[in-house]
Amino acid sequence: MALSREDVDFTSNGARLRGWLYHPAEPGPGPGVVMAHGLSGVREMFLDRYGEAFAQAGFTTLVYDHFGFGASDGEPRQCPAPSLQLEGYRDAVAWLGGQRSVDPERIGLWGSSFSGGEVIILASEDLPIACAVAQVPALGDGGPAVPAAALAAIMEAVGQGQDDATLPAVTDGADGLGVMFEDGAADWFTRVAAERAPSWRNQLRVSGLLEPFRPIDHLAGARVPLLLVVAPADTLTPPAPAMAVAASTANVEVVEIPGGHFGAYEDGFEASVGPAIDWYRRHLTG
Repeated sequence: MALSREDVDFTSNGARLRGWLYHPAEPGPGPGVVMAHGLSGVREMFLDRYGEAFAQAGFTTLVYDHFGFGASDGEPRQCPAPSLQLEGYRDAVAWLGGQRSVDPERIGLWGSSFSGGEVIILASEDLPIACAVAQVPALGDGGPAVPAAALAAIMEAVGQGQDDATLPAVTDGADGLGVMFEDGAADWFTRVAAERAPSWRNQLRVSGLLEPFRPIDHLAGARVPLLLVVAPADTLTPPAPAMAVAASTANVEVVEIPGGHFGAYEDGFEASVGPAIDWYRRHLTG
């Protein structure tokens, strides 16, 4: 049996979330991995590369679009509310654990950037997972401030009760109107969208940005082995606060990779995927 990819869907928050299920060559039941994209992203933004690599290593892997993003259903669209996305992860774990090819006691999580922060939170919960990997995770601490123009637009929308207001996800610099600008975020997202992810939208719903989100506060409470794959040169989600907590937390380990925030997906892919595979082998197949 060769490695294969299947279109799948499951339900979360009353919506159908769509994804890919990567099947390893060896039949199950065996270990599985659940993974989703970061802030404003879609699964075509290199998550297919990780899904293939994990399946080649023997892990049945579910890659999906968050509620309201990409191919997934869900209204309102483009709403990055952590509560919606965390529930999506929980429902994805339950769905994958119900597949005949997967051992429900050997499921790991993977997230990157914003979803990396969500994985940190989930690793502290009482979930049926055995381990987790958070790549260049958002921490809610130590990162760049939201550009002044974006902050003003958010406050105006809140003040006027505009629940449907949106903002650009990326902008060219600190003086632009958008949420992310560090590490060349605008160039990366627009280039990758043009090359491989036409469903990406440079848009985020303001209401989804208002929920509290501080994964750093959950890091010391990790209940399962958690690997942080960090880039010390990352200026979008600087890893120093997490590295400081990890140094005194038994369940958390850190691997450093070269490059900035977005380097892990392309030039630094092997450097980022290798430690994740080793971690899953250690905690899901050992």
